Amino acid sequence: MTPATTWRSGWDMDNPLDIKTELVRKDGGTWEQGPVAGLEYRDLHLAANTDGALVGRHVRYTGKEGDASTDWQFHDADFQWFFVLNGSISVRTEDGQDLVLDKGASAYQPPYWRYRISAVSDDFEGVEVFGPSDYGTVTGKDAPKPKRAAEFAHLKGVYTFDRPDAYVRGDGPRRWSLYRDLGTRIPTDGRVHIHIIKLDEIEPSPPGGTGEHYHSMAQFFLPIRGWLDVARPGEPNQRVFAGDLMTLSRGSIHNAFDVSPDYMTLEFCVPAEYSTVATAAK
Repeated sequence: MTPATTWRSGWDMDNPLDIKTELVRKDGGTWEQGPVAGLEYRDLHLAANTDGALVGRHVRYTGKEGDASTDWQFHDADFQWFFVLNGSISVRTEDGQDLVLDKGASAYQPPYWRYRISAVSDDFEGVEVFGPSDYGTVTGKDAPKPKRAAEFAHLKGVYTFDRPDAYVRGDGPRRWSLYRDLGTRIPTDGRVHIHIIKLDEIEPSPPGGTGEHYHSMAQFFLPIRGWLDVARPGEPNQRVFAGDLMTLSRGSIHNAFDVSPDYMTLEFCVPAEYSTVATAAK
């Protein structure tokens, strides 16, 4: 059996991090230049809401300071993952893959995984999550990796693509929803599960939505299209639109009581194994 890895941020599936509850609107925050020339970044407040265990950013191509290509690099990080919202990004990996990740594609890259960005499209837009927030980056095709990298050497990049056969109805808490697993559960030793949830006309969301409930996990979700209405005790109802990001603490009671027919969302679950408990009859 492959031994469990140790993250320098200190948490694991049995002692998972929590995430403070917040709704970050798509038009909130400021766009700033970041680590890759030609891209700009908008903070999604994950660092503040996880005490630095994670950092999340909305990313887009501008071409103002460069073409967004990079040298070979790896990150001194526990976790690296990104999702393509629009356009495409071309990546070359240390195991010889040349990948074009287009709209709907995702990438999990393990700690110290060497790669380079070779190109991005003019309309590229994505979301990235790293952990911890103070991760480091080392550039150079032959730059030596630290001794700690050996602990993760058995892991490979996991790249998924938006294909109809990738979705499985009921492969999550809701029998009517379609789920697409983005492959983070095993390489993170059960710390993180990320999936896409979407609806279709064959089996739409029932009247009243999910009903009031809570999860034993912390979560965040970012709608890719459509909208979702969320009710929480003692709080005004909130409509979460495509591009917004909502974080919910572990045990936070909520009801997704209405949803657009075309709803589709990214959902990030910590830990990967969790229970869902109904608190009121639907």
